[in-house]
Amino acid sequence: MGNAKVIEFPKDRSFRKRLQDKAQEQKSVLVMSIASVALMTVFVNQWLVDNSDSAIAGRGNREIASFEPGAFARDVKWEHDIAQKLSAEKSSLVAALAEKPTLRDDLIFGYLEGKYGMNISEGKIQSLEFIDAQAGEKALEISNKANFLKKYASAFGLNYVEVSPVSTTESEQVFSLIDNSKTIVGQARFAIDSEGRVHSLRFSQ
Repeated sequence: MGNAKVIEFPKDRSFRKRLQDKAQEQKSVLVMSIASVALMTVFVNQWLVDNSDSAIAGRGNREIASFEPGAFARDVKWEHDIAQKLSAEKSSLVAALAEKPTLRDDLIFGYLEGKYGMNISEGKIQSLEFIDAQAGEKALEISNKANFLKKYASAFGLNYVEVSPVSTTESEQVFSLIDNSKTIVGQARFAIDSEGRVHSLRFSQ
């Protein structure tokens, strides 16, 4: 029966929006964490100052307020511990936000702007199909298709290092895919419209 194919379609860019919403949510958590710690620090410091002032006022002018090194050291240590915890939390959140996207992510959600769905089999992209026509979007015009194929070769999951044009018509452009041994390992077929916009890309062996 052959290997089953998995089709992934970013419907109306909802998946891409969920990724952006998640990143925004993580940023909001980071900002709220910083604000909460800062607010607590201000509150505790104010409380310490108020109590210190009250103690001095109660003594009046009869004696000079005593300085307690032990209490001061405890306050400094507490603030240092808070700063370390905040730094660790911030670093972990920043690391999560800064997770580097894969080349395939860059292809689908970067270069192709989430306008194309993937037909995948055994980890390889079999085809890309333009899916945003109903949303009023237009397919993309890929001016240099050879460079495009070479740049995203590993994202497609195909083992080739060179690209050579085969034929060009009003509706299709075909390229040969060549490996290190100069053997043609497949072809890439771009289906284009009258404006040169790419409506699909299919790979064949």
